[in-house]
Amino acid sequence: MKLDNKNIKQLDGIRGISILIVFFSHIGLGHLVPGGFGVTVFFFISGFLIAKLLLHELQLSTRINFRNFYIRRAFRLYPALLFFTALTVLVLLLHGVGLIPSQLFAALFYLENYYYVYFINYQEVHLLYSIFKILWSLSIEEHYYLFYPVFLVATHRHTGLHIGLSVLLLLIPLLLRIHYANSLVDPHLFEKYNYSLTHTRIDSILYGSLLAYLLYKSRYSARAYAFLRNRFVLIIAIAVLLLTFIWRDDVFRETFRYSLQGLFLAPLIVFTIYGGNSWLNRMFFCNDLLVYIGKLSYSIYLFHWLAIPLASYHFVKFGMTWQAFVVLLTVGLSLFSYYRVEMPFVKLRKKFGSNV
Repeated sequence: MKLDNKNIKQLDGIRGISILIVFFSHIGLGHLVPGGFGVTVFFFISGFLIAKLLLHELQLSTRINFRNFYIRRAFRLYPALLFFTALTVLVLLLHGVGLIPSQLFAALFYLENYYYVYFINYQEVHLLYSIFKILWSLSIEEHYYLFYPVFLVATHRHTGLHIGLSVLLLLIPLLLRIHYANSLVDPHLFEKYNYSLTHTRIDSILYGSLLAYLLYKSRYSARAYAFLRNRFVLIIAIAVLLLTFIWRDDVFRETFRYSLQGLFLAPLIVFTIYGGNSWLNRMFFCNDLLVYIGKLSYSIYLFHWLAIPLASYHFVKFGMTWQAFVVLLTVGLSLFSYYRVEMPFVKLRKKFGSNV
């Protein structure tokens, strides 16, 4: 498989679909739209792209420039995060809600998922504090970025070692999820642990990275590609993913669901990237509107959750006024953040090796 650092348009289309799934789930269609699956897809794509870019760097220079890697990540994530945090603080102050220093620290240093699970109950404190809750998934991604480049440098030359350790690392979160499901009797409690903590969800990102390694670096690349491009495998993958939506058992949903989705997303991602000029690619994954929404997905993800608690504080939840407020504020803030806050840092990211 040819390894490069070019942008993959289809993955932007998948991001666009995924953020719409998350958004519509949160504005009242959660009983119809699997919002959690949208986040799992984001995790998978993030892991795939990070691994692909790092493998390309290793191919060119036999090393990873860790300094440049982390500077690129900071320039990618922090501008919007700082803007989001500043607006959230402003919202809290305008509503007479006191600031919690530890919560600000957790937000700015990617610890919100642990803070949210262990240190605060948003149902018992002010509703507007829960704006920061959306940062739980970003925390998991950042923790992954600290671990994965080192792991890749240490193991990438040895296919068996890399795959074997990856499988082990994929099993550990599953076993922890099973442990929490068995030890925490309340489904709402073990859902909170298993859905949000790094050590129970980091495998959702690693599945994507392992796919990139199998396709672009391992000695099994040709066989892995042929297997994942098989239409029978694709049909099975779609069937299993549908099963994870239909099977509503609490224990299954908070344990094996994430592992099965990680495994069976792989054929769909391969089909999407290498599906050529198929009607699915033309209609969805390469659709200009969905690709554009995908480019805005980080901004939309942040600011739709600022809009939702704010709307819920002032309006009847899920009412027409509530929904109009959420949509308009999300669109306005996301566009402003993307063009006025995030884009000015693109040149700086390119200086440190970004290909955007």
